[in-house]
Amino acid sequence: MNKLINQHFLIKVIVCLISIIIFTIPEWAQAHIKWFVEFDVSDSPFAQISKKHQIYYSILIPIALLGISLAIFFDQLWHKQWYDFVFIKQYFSEYNDIALNIARIGTGVFFIIVWLISGIVFAPELLNSAWYIPYIQLMIVFSVLSKRTTAFAGFGIISLYAISVYHYGFFHLLDYLTFIGLAVYLILSSWKLKILKGMRQYRLDILYYGLIFSFLWSAIEKLAYPEWFYGFLEKHHFLTMGLDVDFFIIAAAFMEFTLFFLLLVTRNGIILLAFLINLLIIAGNLYFGKMDAVGHFPANFILAIFLISGALPNTKHFLEGSTSLFKKIAKIIFLYLATLLIFVSTYYAIHKLLY
Repeated sequence: MNKLINQHFLIKVIVCLISIIIFTIPEWAQAHIKWFVEFDVSDSPFAQISKKHQIYYSILIPIALLGISLAIFFDQLWHKQWYDFVFIKQYFSEYNDIALNIARIGTGVFFIIVWLISGIVFAPELLNSAWYIPYIQLMIVFSVLSKRTTAFAGFGIISLYAISVYHYGFFHLLDYLTFIGLAVYLILSSWKLKILKGMRQYRLDILYYGLIFSFLWSAIEKLAYPEWFYGFLEKHHFLTMGLDVDFFIIAAAFMEFTLFFLLLVTRNGIILLAFLINLLIIAGNLYFGKMDAVGHFPANFILAIFLISGALPNTKHFLEGSTSLFKKIAKIIFLYLATLLIFVSTYYAIHKLLY
């Protein structure tokens, strides 16, 4: 009886937290600003941190760390005492390769859409009217119709990525590393060559990391180029809810970075997070329209794979090896701060090296 009461209590707490997040975080936080404003990635990123910004960081970093601590706390309780989402895997295990089928269907639908729109490669700002682009996109669509030919879709995606790098530069295309992860996943899932046997077991890892990297990178972009958002927020000023614009941009960056970081380190919680993030993206689609929906569609179906497949096996390395919950939370907090520092440093270092 007590266990049942604890289960109901946990559900109420989680539902309450989800409600708070959904109704207090504006939908635009998941929007890709490059789809809505003019920009130049060769511009110098924001480097001067004023006293005002120092105050904002001193507020938001502790809040992010508190949020991570609570997430790991509930994730551990979930894993050890209350619910185990293993029933989801058991339900879907009746269907062979459901993750791959979702990836194939999602890829086919996405490239049919961009082929119909015409003139774009992966995203609204990646324009290319070359005659051969539609043919590559159609080749990808037909390739995913059969599992045996799915690898060719992966090679098609890589070729489109390489073409986009040639036209828009390596730095710009780091935003879209999701597609490299998807391409490699399709290739490794389809081709069972001996030379790829050792890598095949990591295909889900590569898919996960590709998506997570793209959104972590996008979060740093908000910190590096806040001026890209000023005109947008001036036009849609109600989105800030009366908050200072700079604070709002930094808060959105931390929210995005923290949510996608948690996808790396949670177990059962990854299913709840994937569902929540998909809700946030869909909510953004309702406001921003077709452009946002098309651009984020790959993230939608990859997050659906997260939801079904659950945590990666290597997630246990983040949460095991420590004797107490406090040490586990401390380990994750250290990893979060290290990841944030690495991404910020890498973002600015690559930009300086290339531009």
